[in-house]
Amino acid sequence: MDQLGTIRKQFPALHQTVNGHPLVYLDNAATSQKPEAVIRAVETFYRTQNANVHRGAHQLSDQATGAFEAARSSVRRFINAASDEEIIWTRGTTEGINLIAQSYARPLLKAGDEILLTELEHHANIVPWQVVAEQTGAKIRVVPITENGDLNLPEFSALLSNKTRIVSLTHISNALGTINPVAGLVRQAHEAGAVVVIDGAQAAPHLEIDVQRLGCDFYLFSGHKLFAPTGIGVLYGRKALLEAMPPWQGGGEMIKKVSFSGTTYNKLPFKFEAGTPNISGALGLAEAIRFLSNLDRKALARHERALMSKAIELCSSIPGFTRISSPTACASILSFQLNSHHQQDVGLMLDQQGIAVRTGHHCAMPLMERLELPGTVRASFCFYNTFDDVERFAKALQQIAAGGTFSRAETVSDQAVFDNSPFGRDIDDQEILKRLTTMGSWNDRYREIMLLGKKLPTFTAAMKTEQSRISGCESDAWLQVTRDKQGALWFAADSDARIIRGLIALVLAAFNGQQPANILSYDVERYFTQLQLTRHLSPSRGNGLKAIINAIKEIARKQAGNEI
Repeated sequence: MDQLGTIRKQFPALHQTVNGHPLVYLDNAATSQKPEAVIRAVETFYRTQNANVHRGAHQLSDQATGAFEAARSSVRRFINAASDEEIIWTRGTTEGINLIAQSYARPLLKAGDEILLTELEHHANIVPWQVVAEQTGAKIRVVPITENGDLNLPEFSALLSNKTRIVSLTHISNALGTINPVAGLVRQAHEAGAVVVIDGAQAAPHLEIDVQRLGCDFYLFSGHKLFAPTGIGVLYGRKALLEAMPPWQGGGEMIKKVSFSGTTYNKLPFKFEAGTPNISGALGLAEAIRFLSNLDRKALARHERALMSKAIELCSSIPGFTRISSPTACASILSFQLNSHHQQDVGLMLDQQGIAVRTGHHCAMPLMERLELPGTVRASFCFYNTFDDVERFAKALQQIAAGGTFSRAETVSDQAVFDNSPFGRDIDDQEILKRLTTMGSWNDRYREIMLLGKKLPTFTAAMKTEQSRISGCESDAWLQVTRDKQGALWFAADSDARIIRGLIALVLAAFNGQQPANILSYDVERYFTQLQLTRHLSPSRGNGLKAIINAIKEIARKQAGNEI
């Protein structure tokens, strides 16, 4: 497509290097990059239009209010809602679902009523319903998926009953890319007397949305996945439903009159928009919609399908590559595993080559449980990606797979796992600092960290108990402790991810052989600052590292308490 090169040039974040390589951004299902037009729209508001909306008695406020309400109209046209009053600004899809659960569902539901969800749902479309079910006594029923990742349509029909009050489901699965046939599902749910909520967070960037054609009662999406700023989202609701719903939050703007004897609420849509809104976010979202609407969306969709097909073609020949599910109708989301490597390690190695993907459970833990997986690697494509991006991604995966499985230390007996570990004996924190701080590049440091992880003895199956498992790590990790005659603590730990094993090695080098009081007083932050580690850890790996340290310090706290 001729316009692709021109389109790509309008996204400044795509034209940078990461870890010494040109960026290949394949984490679009998490958030999209922003075009210059959107960035300029937000900047222009703060430079020339900044004022609060609806309340000011001056020209700047009038201008801001006009632009803000024009943005609402842009959203209404984008999804073909019947009225601007049906467009409610939120912080994102998550807040919108919570609003529906508490304002619409909570007053309606009673004990024995049913809420129908699916195994494909993001946590944002599960937890709010669990909360309201606990509040009302309603029950949650879950539609399973088939082996290829499609929604089980016969089971959907079977689970609908005269007890079903709400059906809430995703338009596109963020973890597998499954595109649900929502129009037909809405019709079935309405025939059963249920109200239908559609999570469109993944669909809005890729599909043309027509809420009147779909027939849904509520539809939600987030700006940040639609090339707009973070912190802005949209809740569409049928006007009759919104008018009957009580406000969810109280404050300014959502009122007509307030007195201590009572309050009269504002009309739609302001009844649900308490407080100062995200004005710049709404303007940015409107600009993103203008940007997208001026493109040939059918051509963009064809290009995304072609990228996905090319990625599957190239990756399918890689040894150990396993695609997770192959839905009949699938968006440009490729979830997979490399049999020889933990997903966190694959993500790290791709990042070292400038390739950004997502690893883990993708806020879909029930789905991962259904698939019996700890998580996956997810590459998600957008129209601004190129075939060169796909080829670099596949080539990097090929190189990772060619490296084979991670050769680790031999499994030893329960006691020998402490005796054979070098950490705290011939490798301490000062030795670690000496080794790592002399290395110029972070790729070299990561390699050294993973080599240190190879020195850790491997736990036996008997040692990998629930009691020894460290909670808070995205990978599986285990920790055991023994105390010598002098009262010093010796730790042994293991993980199924090589980068986590390496981080464990850094921690053990600092803590092993220390008295409980010394462990509690040890300045871990200073240690990691000297290593320059915290700046280079992803949030998931950083959280895993914190979990390991917290577990060690909790053991030291208990041991210190026993001495009193």
